[in-house]
Amino acid sequence: MRAVILRERNMRLLLAGQAFNMFGSTMMIIVLAIWMKDLTGSTGAAGLIFLLLAIAVLLSPLTGLLVDRVPRRWLLVANDGTMGLLILLLLTVDDVAEVWLVYVVTFLYGCSGQIYRAARGGLLHSMLPDDSLGDANGVLSSLGQGMRVIGPVVGAALYTTRGIEAIVIVDAVTFVLSAVSLTLLRQPQDLTSPNAAGDRGSFAAQVAAGARHVAGNPIIRRLVLASAIAFCGAGMINVALFSLVSEGLQRPTATIGFLGGIQGAGSVLAGLLVGSAMRRYGEYTVACVGFLLNGVGLAASSTATLVGVAIGAALVGLGLPLILVAQVTLVQRRTPADLQGRAIMASEAIINTPYAVAIGAGTIVIGVFGYRAIYLAVAATFTLVGLALLPVRARTRPRRPVEAQVSAVGPRP
Repeated sequence: MRAVILRERNMRLLLAGQAFNMFGSTMMIIVLAIWMKDLTGSTGAAGLIFLLLAIAVLLSPLTGLLVDRVPRRWLLVANDGTMGLLILLLLTVDDVAEVWLVYVVTFLYGCSGQIYRAARGGLLHSMLPDDSLGDANGVLSSLGQGMRVIGPVVGAALYTTRGIEAIVIVDAVTFVLSAVSLTLLRQPQDLTSPNAAGDRGSFAAQVAAGARHVAGNPIIRRLVLASAIAFCGAGMINVALFSLVSEGLQRPTATIGFLGGIQGAGSVLAGLLVGSAMRRYGEYTVACVGFLLNGVGLAASSTATLVGVAIGAALVGLGLPLILVAQVTLVQRRTPADLQGRAIMASEAIINTPYAVAIGAGTIVIGVFGYRAIYLAVAATFTLVGLALLPVRARTRPRRPVEAQVSAVGPRP
């Protein structure tokens, strides 16, 4: 199925553009945190980078409505172009007094990511049949996680040798290349005109339509809530990671880039397998495996040994795409075209809002309980969520051909 997707010219162009976009983002985000740690000497200042990226989710209802109102390809082009210009503002930051500008650009970077994910998800839904969505999402996940192997390493090397200026310029160029690839698509299927079924009532009702859809569909709701519970605690890992490296491993902050590479390598493998796994076992089963892998991986990382942390990073890398791809594919498959943006954004908001709160809480909790307690608590949460979802995994198991035939003709007398 992946080969069929890659034979399509539009999909090859889309993937090429996304590779540039993802490379720039994975490089920039980790370097922003390292830069803030070096510039201010504060772990909290570094953690605030992740918080600002996450709280952009608060604008997701409006973002979702925008994605369902504008042709998604051209929205992606405008989004890339705008962010490519805004990121250049970081070149004006020279000292601690101008850190506020870094935080403003970081927040806008997070908003850009919200638009990017929702518009891309809606565009894929328009371009591909339902049974190809899992493979496309898996390939994109594998590609994105592959960039996690390359991006942090290149970013750390460039930052160390050339400074933040080189990172900013390279990231701006990747936005331009992403925009160019999107303009070269040949008449892709895209949003044409909104369906009135999703756009009745007041402006507020239209904004909330995605949340109503997610809440009203029990299959989507169950997985989204499970993810929200698991990732709530995971927000604190972004803060605890710095202490794990500096206090537990007693290594420089740039080691985070190395660990990100290991995690990305595991995610590349998971992204290549997740599409076929969902076709065979269904989204719930795949997500369950992902939750459990995260639980084991975070527990291994809590040992604060280089081997344990490396194994933990690899297991988390394997587990995260299974959860995230299963969740977004489930939403895409069970949501009408004109509601894709709002449904994707609503599901992300439900998951990412407690995640963002947890990042803020982590800056306080880390000073009281330390990194090991955070890792163990979050590991337990992922494990319990995975076990709780196991009994209902058959709800999304695809019917086998024989089962579908029996269902169609009825049981034999």
